[in-house]
Amino acid sequence: MKAKFFDIGFDYNDPARWYLDQPATPDGEVLPGTFWSGVPWTKSCPLSVKVSQCGVPASFSHSGHSEYIVSVDLMDRLRGILKPGVIQGIPVNVHGYPGGYEVLNVLDIVDCVDEDHSEFSLWTAEDGRPDRIGDYRMSLLRIDPKRAEGHDLFRVKGWTIALICSEKIKDCLEKAGVTGIQFTSVTH
Repeated sequence: MKAKFFDIGFDYNDPARWYLDQPATPDGEVLPGTFWSGVPWTKSCPLSVKVSQCGVPASFSHSGHSEYIVSVDLMDRLRGILKPGVIQGIPVNVHGYPGGYEVLNVLDIVDCVDEDHSEFSLWTAEDGRPDRIGDYRMSLLRIDPKRAEGHDLFRVKGWTIALICSEKIKDCLEKAGVTGIQFTSVTH
């Protein structure tokens, strides 16, 4: 039986859920894309997130640009089942909400796109984004489970905005009663 993997996405079907802005430094610098590049965060400055739409706090929140804000309890659960070095939690203050949250910085980047079953194009010089040349422009992501084997929570090389989890992590999150996300199969 081949392993199953899932894209973790924001649950847009719950209108009562809150919406968060992107993490920012104390001087207001917004950090788009910082936490999906697979690079450890080494700065010591505190981070904060504004609530862009009030609602019911979620334990796993998407905050734009594919950054995720996760409750401390859920981060502790993830730390308990993932291999060391897969994730980094960066403390973040969510304005107006007491309680602990962390930015989920996933450090594992896996080269596993199943190009035969995915629908995509590649960024080119004509697109005006030299930093993205050769990366995927994905309309349907499928990953090769053999190449993803042994990885439980990761970003996809060439399409790092995708946050992928194994069935093991999906089951763990569902048993923990995680709120705010939905799972979409990416295994063909």
